Amino acid sequence: MNVVSMKGVCKRFGAVEALSEVDLEVEEGTIHAVVGENGAGKTTLMRILYGALRADSGSIEVRGRPCSFRSASDGIAHGIGMVSQHYSIIGELSCLQNLMLGAEPGWVLERGSARARADELAAKMGFRFDWDQPAWSLSPASAQKLEILKLLWRDSTVMILDEPTAMLSPADSDALFESLHQLTVAGATVVLVTHRLQEVIAHAQRVTVLRGGRRVSDQEVGSTDVSRLAEAIVGHALAPPAPRELTRTQQQTLEVRDLSVRGERGDVAVKSASFEVGRGEVVGIAGVDGSGQRELFWCLLGLLSAQSGQIIAEGAAWESLSTQGRLQWGLRVIP
Repeated sequence: MNVVSMKGVCKRFGAVEALSEVDLEVEEGTIHAVVGENGAGKTTLMRILYGALRADSGSIEVRGRPCSFRSASDGIAHGIGMVSQHYSIIGELSCLQNLMLGAEPGWVLERGSARARADELAAKMGFRFDWDQPAWSLSPASAQKLEILKLLWRDSTVMILDEPTAMLSPADSDALFESLHQLTVAGATVVLVTHRLQEVIAHAQRVTVLRGGRRVSDQEVGSTDVSRLAEAIVGHALAPPAPRELTRTQQQTLEVRDLSVRGERGDVAVKSASFEVGRGEVVGIAGVDGSGQRELFWCLLGLLSAQSGQIIAEGAAWESLSTQGRLQWGLRVIP
């Protein structure tokens, strides 16, 4: 049984055609992936399903009944919830306050009963929370779990997750999908927007491919693979990358030694980081979002102070060099 059926959905933003005659059918109790390049229309389609955007034309049915959503509140009332790529958690509130925000049980808030229900939902998913903990101190994985609990708090049975693993480590991603599988076994439906095709193959039952605002493919995951999905996404076969010779220069332009930096809230964002950048080199710094990259770059630019360690540029220490001096030297940060 299809829990969601979208037919002929169109959406324009001025002269830009974001969606053109897109169909989407999602079977109940499954994980349904929606993939495509940036700008393909994935998030726009999901926001229409959720009610945060209105389609210019087309129809939506939920459990066989035609629906016309004027706002996200309408989507929530029909059991549809969405976790965006950028979390909606308010750091200054506690975990319990974030869980209830916008869906308080009544005019009078009974914290005891709210906490009991929160514990029940968390236990159902195998999560553990200190409900009085300020949300700013949550790890990316814990913040993602809290977002999922917010959907359960609102009795969402169709859960739209937009790039849910973008900020998670591989281990945390595996744990998230284990939780999602538990939800589908219990009857919930997950619509997964992702760029990670390996996750689609490993965890989804069906996949829809969007390209240029149009649906170009819809099939069971068992009938495809990563390379065929990638080809459908870009519209042509992908050639393997050509091998290239890697060389390193002996002339170091920038050196970071045992650098530690605290974030804006006082937490340790970078701990004992060391690396070298040679003249003419491209050096990659890998890590999931929120792993300290921003704080590292702000420290290099002089906008955050180092707690310990050294930054050395062409043999000169930068501890006392101002941001203006670093800019004059030639350093730039593009967020």
